[in-house]
Amino acid sequence: MEEPPLAFASIRGEFRGTTWDAVAAWFDELRRENDGFASHQYLTDVVASVLDSGVADHLGVTTSMHDLVVVSLDTTNGHYETIKVLAPSPMAPVDDGCFVLTFYGRKKRKRGRRVIERYPVAEAVPAFWRMVEEKFGITR
Repeated sequence: MEEPPLAFASIRGEFRGTTWDAVAAWFDELRRENDGFASHQYLTDVVASVLDSGVADHLGVTTSMHDLVVVSLDTTNGHYETIKVLAPSPMAPVDDGCFVLTFYGRKKRKRGRRVIERYPVAEAVPAFWRMVEEKFGITR
């Protein structure tokens, strides 16, 4: 898959994210106020799964527009590897019914430091958790 612009996030130093509850509330507000936000439902589903997981306190979150940027809060070196769940936009063009999940890391892994994967939106939650487990070692 071609690399979309702004596909990767790099976070160094102190992580200054928001809370999963705040993101859930913001997405709920966007859904109520914008009919077009229905295409973002998979993002809401990912957030809800993290809130229900019992491990939300190990995963930091921030947003970049409507994209989710997720880090492991278990890092100790001040450089956060990131998983990004991209929202549909001209910056992340994908086929209807699909979404993009990216990983940006510092360590060389079997699939590399920069990973881009495309999935059907119906697979958003399991795909997200597979990447969280593979890259961060965190399971729900």
